[in-house]
Amino acid sequence: MAKVKIAIGLLIASLVLLIIYGADAAVAGQSAPPPDGSTPKGFLPVNEAVRGGAFGGGAVVMSIIAFVIARKERSSAISILLFINGGLIIAGMIALIGQGALNSGRPGAASTVGSTIGLGAVLIGLGVWKTILDKRVPAKEKESSSR
Repeated sequence: MAKVKIAIGLLIASLVLLIIYGADAAVAGQSAPPPDGSTPKGFLPVNEAVRGGAFGGGAVVMSIIAFVIARKERSSAISILLFINGGLIIAGMIALIGQGALNSGRPGAASTVGSTIGLGAVLIGLGVWKTILDKRVPAKEKESSSR
């Protein structure tokens, strides 16, 4: 049960990072471009790359670690949080596409959005995998108890 609590803690921390990241990106998207021609900044005092790596990348890594820690433990909360984290990543990228971020003229913008959507899909896939693993746990317990 301790593994499940640690995994849930990591997934909630990941969710908080993703929410902060999304809020900062939304503020930056609503801001007027600075006069020097650089990209607008949100409320975090970091540029886009650092924000994405620290908040987005950190959230993905923590979500994967949480899955690994609790893969043999039965918990639907872990599956749900993996679905939420992956879905939030994909929704954020779809929102960027809707805002025209791909047409911003930045080199590599399309590949960054595509790879980030892929990471969101990986988290959703881990949620599906965890759901399947959870359904198998009771069958294994019944087999071992009947011996």
